[in-house]
Amino acid sequence: MIDKIAFLFSEGLKNFLRNKLTNFLCIITILINFTVLGTFFVVGFNTDSLVNFFRSKYTFEIFLNDDVSLEQSTIITRDLQSNAAIYSVILIDKEKSADIFLEEFGENVVDMLGYNPLPMSLKVSLEKNNFDLNRIEGLINDIENYNFVDSVEYRGAYIDNIEDKINLFIFFFLILVIGIVFISIQMISNTVKLSMSNRSDFIEILQYNGASDIFIKIPFFIESILQSIIGSFIAFLLVNYSFIVINSYFNLNIGIDNFLWAWMIGLSLIIGLYASNKAMKKILI
Repeated sequence: MIDKIAFLFSEGLKNFLRNKLTNFLCIITILINFTVLGTFFVVGFNTDSLVNFFRSKYTFEIFLNDDVSLEQSTIITRDLQSNAAIYSVILIDKEKSADIFLEEFGENVVDMLGYNPLPMSLKVSLEKNNFDLNRIEGLINDIENYNFVDSVEYRGAYIDNIEDKINLFIFFFLILVIGIVFISIQMISNTVKLSMSNRSDFIEILQYNGASDIFIKIPFFIESILQSIIGSFIAFLLVNYSFIVINSYFNLNIGIDNFLWAWMIGLSLIIGLYASNKAMKKILI
């Protein structure tokens, strides 16, 4: 039994070393495909963080009329905070508005004009969970109709549009995965066919001596496994260290899944074994 296992592994390794150019091209194809795939895995892994970042920007600002007193604005703030769609409300009085103006423009508005024309406002942060743009727009329309409101500034539609683009990116990512899987299957299948063609005399001898199909297939499975592991592992190293460099150089915090290596190598092995089996079924009829 041990002799048989040793023989099969030896033949698989011989196949791999014998077809150097073909295996090299197959490994390069797997490397390129899984580098692209791994990059998109990392981007997809960080999609939730990206969405949450944009959702943290779901705010709008209510500018109050000049005749609204501080006491009235405090009551309005409490009323808004009772709404389930609203996470928090920050009251920005005239003094705070002047401080913000000074911070952003470097000028004291009172010194410039002799009085403070800036209105009081309420900065409203929205709940991130179960965000519904139509519901929020309805809320803003209601607020705009209040007699104490001068205007409402809201850019949530742009953020919602960005989320739509992220969802579109995920859709194209899935198409890309299917494309890469198809290319990898074709490349590995062709490599196995060529390898079996070169070893046709050896296969005939095994068949003549009563070897089963699975016994004949194992060396070619081993060749495919070596291709998949080498190509996908180098791809993982390339992706992993590329994002480490990007994080360091641009001072970013792009997260990398701790099991990215397992996903990449595992998927590559599944594709490799499937492609090999598919190719051998057509030859060992």
